[in-house]
Amino acid sequence: MPGEETVREWTDAELMACVVAYREMQVAKVAGEPVNKTAKRNQVLATALTSRSAGSYEFRMSNISAVVDELGLPILSGYQPRRNVGAKVTAKLLPMINSVWQRQQSSETPTADPEALQTRVRSARSKIKANAAMPPPVNPVSGSKIEATTRRFVRDPNVIAWVLVTAAGRCEACDDPAPFVREDGEPYLEVHHVRPLGEGGPDSADNAVGICPTCHRRFHHGADRERYRRETIKRVNRLRNYPATNSSGVLSSK
Repeated sequence: MPGEETVREWTDAELMACVVAYREMQVAKVAGEPVNKTAKRNQVLATALTSRSAGSYEFRMSNISAVVDELGLPILSGYQPRRNVGAKVTAKLLPMINSVWQRQQSSETPTADPEALQTRVRSARSKIKANAAMPPPVNPVSGSKIEATTRRFVRDPNVIAWVLVTAAGRCEACDDPAPFVREDGEPYLEVHHVRPLGEGGPDSADNAVGICPTCHRRFHHGADRERYRRETIKRVNRLRNYPATNSSGVLSSK
């Protein structure tokens, strides 16, 4: 049937075949060896992707470039990132990329780019789930600002992931379950700094909680937000009550 291939979901084996082919060509290129992308494509189509077209292979390789790029890794030249990957496919590709690149034990790097941050959070989350004994991450670089079209804080995806895994699908402020499940199968919670980054709070696990959207709005806009902040700090043992400072690092009255 026309269009059947685009509707049918890719299997894990098909995705892994593309990830392995991508990495093999990248490693060969770095080593200065000749790389024939067409020959590699034909090889993969003749073995692992017998029911896929050349166009779908090329599209998927560009999707892999998008995920690799958002992880802050070098991409394979000739495959420009196509970012319409989808949450489900991204969730499958991340552990494959981490395995083939042998980066299961490495931390994700901080970023101020929202899309890259979400991808790195998903990657860090899968690593933390695989290693339950992993301690709270500490990164002094995140929490700083960079100049872009708008000013954004550099965020540590490892902190976000660790907090979300620790929250285990329940709001750490009100204890209600996450309001819904995300497209990638994870419970939807948001990470909030109990001392905001703009007030000098650090981007660290002892200043961050996994909370539901309602509590997040309450922390920002509630008439009782300061009381609620202090109650949450008492409720969650790991949290510290960091003092508020201004942009010069001077303590404020908050």
